Amino acid sequence: MARYLGMATSVAALVLLLACDKSSSGGGLGASASALASSAALPASMAVKLTVDPKGHTDIDMPGPAQHIKATTSGSQGNIDLDLMNIPATRGEIKVDLQSLDLKTFDDAKKNTVQTEDAKTWLEASPKLKPELVAANRYAVFAIRGVDNASIVDLTKGPLAPGKDGKMEKKLTATVKGELLVHGRKKDKAVDVEITFVYLATAKPADKPESVVIKSRTPFVVTLDEHEIKPRDNFGAITKEAFQLLGTKVADTASVNFEFVAAPAM
Repeated sequence: MARYLGMATSVAALVLLLACDKSSSGGGLGASASALASSAALPASMAVKLTVDPKGHTDIDMPGPAQHIKATTSGSQGNIDLDLMNIPATRGEIKVDLQSLDLKTFDDAKKNTVQTEDAKTWLEASPKLKPELVAANRYAVFAIRGVDNASIVDLTKGPLAPGKDGKMEKKLTATVKGELLVHGRKKDKAVDVEITFVYLATAKPADKPESVVIKSRTPFVVTLDEHEIKPRDNFGAITKEAFQLLGTKVADTASVNFEFVAAPAM
């Protein structure tokens, strides 16, 4: 049973990303990450194109009836179009590499390794599966469609504050809206975030930031069933365990925190 309990961590990876069920509408079916329409930036007077650092991570927590599952992901990519004078106009896309999923439930490293591989199979993102399945499901993708409730709308106004390592910074809170694509299924999502804009020590408010840190303010919830995440064999077929594990032995939802760093494109 322990072998399959850990597989549920796959859900966590899904998320990564940025999904909050408080803003959820009907799901859709997409063939791959490319199934999400590009999220083009609106015209901007202080436009900055950001590239997401590949070391972005998520932390997943799944307390279930029979086991408390924990996992992380550590691979990311993407681009964000930011208007420093109009934060609500932000658009972009963040991807989480589900092959970077790492189960951390047990003290036994061998058990974690086995269950991590099983979890990737649930997601149909395991390298052991057919290449076309992996290509379609390897990434969890969040397309940013807008930003609501931004505590600061125009970053060029107001003073900067001292930050870490001699840098200057400015922080804001907001709700990021968009579409989450995992395992070929789309859901409209929203997540509360804290965004820290980091500047050089000599920077002025109207200068462009050196980097941007995006963190979840509270854990967001992802539901396995919404993305058809279930026990599968090495051919991608749903197994009998699918009807016995979810909600009875392992959690059918995952709470996820994340942190991504982005910097102006070179």
